[in-house]
Amino acid sequence: MLTIRASLAPEAPISALADELPPKSTTIGALFVGWGISMLVFGILCLQTWLYFSRYVHDSPWLKLFVASLWVLEVGHQISIAHFSWHYLVTDYGSLPGALSERTVWSLAAVVILGVTVAAIVKIFLGWRIYRVSGRHYWLGATIVFSIAQFALGIAFAARSVSLALDELTTLTTLPTIALSLGSATDVVIALVLSFYLHTMRTGYQKSERLIDRLIIFSVNTGALTAAVSVSVVVLFQTMPENFVYISVYFLVCKLYSNSCLATLNSRRGKGRGREEDAESHVASHALAFFSPRSNNVPIDVDTTKLAQSVIQIGVHQETSVAQDGDSASTRPVSDYGRQSSDKKYDRPGAL
Repeated sequence: MLTIRASLAPEAPISALADELPPKSTTIGALFVGWGISMLVFGILCLQTWLYFSRYVHDSPWLKLFVASLWVLEVGHQISIAHFSWHYLVTDYGSLPGALSERTVWSLAAVVILGVTVAAIVKIFLGWRIYRVSGRHYWLGATIVFSIAQFALGIAFAARSVSLALDELTTLTTLPTIALSLGSATDVVIALVLSFYLHTMRTGYQKSERLIDRLIIFSVNTGALTAAVSVSVVVLFQTMPENFVYISVYFLVCKLYSNSCLATLNSRRGKGRGREEDAESHVASHALAFFSPRSNNVPIDVDTTKLAQSVIQIGVHQETSVAQDGDSASTRPVSDYGRQSSDKKYDRPGAL
């Protein structure tokens, strides 16, 4: 009996400590699920990037640089997620108490920094779209101010997190709460304002009306999605700070911004798909604000090749009378209209 007691005595503190730890399903399990979903969303982003560069080869170099920069930042973001997940799933496997009490690995700060950078870039781009559609500078200025504020709060959180343990991140609830709440509010405002100005672009044409309706629905849905995910991170961080669920959901925020931005760009039609679809492409491009500001007229695509073929021609018809012996004067046309060199034609392109 004494032997049994001696063997059970060391087990008591360990079992008590295990009871105080959060379950693995909400720590390393949630981290694994978050990494897997982030890989899936990153794959969708890579597909959208490839579609953009293959379809819109005539876009401006600045826009191509913008898309390429987003993809490079997302690559770094996904690498940071993979390193963070590997550290706690593999390197510290089986030592959850030590993982929670040790200093946070640097890749979490990298995830936050790259995430707020992508979010700020996408928000400023959306603000620029609103400016190009509406011509109102204050929308762009407000978007830049709120985006920089969220970026600064994210950088401050990342700088503080590297010196704390994972179970001490709850002491920094104020910074991420304000940053994510500010980002959610900005997303909602951008979606509503952009939808309003898209609504003012209606012209009464059926195809343009249908396309503008799609753009409005798309803008509202993407803004609501990013805002909802950001709010869910705040709620999870406030209610369950002892596990990794909020970290796993935060992995997706950055990628949702990039995917929504690229989906907006790819909603335009490619070239060479017919005149009606080309006309829709011009309407979509105008709605996406790649034309001059303060222009609320939707451009209508006109097939100029048909105009070139509709030239009015005026010919001079000549007849020659030849008199012969024994025959009365007869009239015989020497040339037909448009066949002999004696005909005269006058092109009047301006007659249209």
